[in-house]
Amino acid sequence: MVFAKTQPVRFIAIWFVASTISSAWFLYWIFYDIFVWGKALTQVGPANYAGFVASIALVIVGTQLEKIGVLEKLKIHQKLKLHKSQQGQREQQIQSPKKEEDALQIPSDASVPRGCKFFLGYLHTRPDSVEIPEGCLECEHVADCLSPTARTIECASS
Repeated sequence: MVFAKTQPVRFIAIWFVASTISSAWFLYWIFYDIFVWGKALTQVGPANYAGFVASIALVIVGTQLEKIGVLEKLKIHQKLKLHKSQQGQREQQIQSPKKEEDALQIPSDASVPRGCKFFLGYLHTRPDSVEIPEGCLECEHVADCLSPTARTIECASS
């Protein structure tokens, strides 16, 4: 939440820094033409004048961003983005049990060790998006379960 509040401040800071650097760049070339090459003000490249004026205009527009309402739009956009991400997380939490139930279909040729909620070979065949259950990490058959040949291994505790 704190990040969402600092985002407009960062935007303004980047705006001012970029505009100031740009105006300094064009002003440098104007002075370079005048002092190094000895050109008159009318002989300096018009692109340098146009760039300097545009950069100063951007600095002035930057001071007016809050009055224009750009920052409010940024804040609203940030809130919508945050809301959508939270909603997406809720949907994933709701959908994840369904995926887990689909993954729990025990094949007919698989053995189930005593105290196991799954089957021998579940960890090898589970989708990468599904986390390893805590019970599997504590199981004595975890190495066998991770093996690609887990279905052919007979469980001694069955």
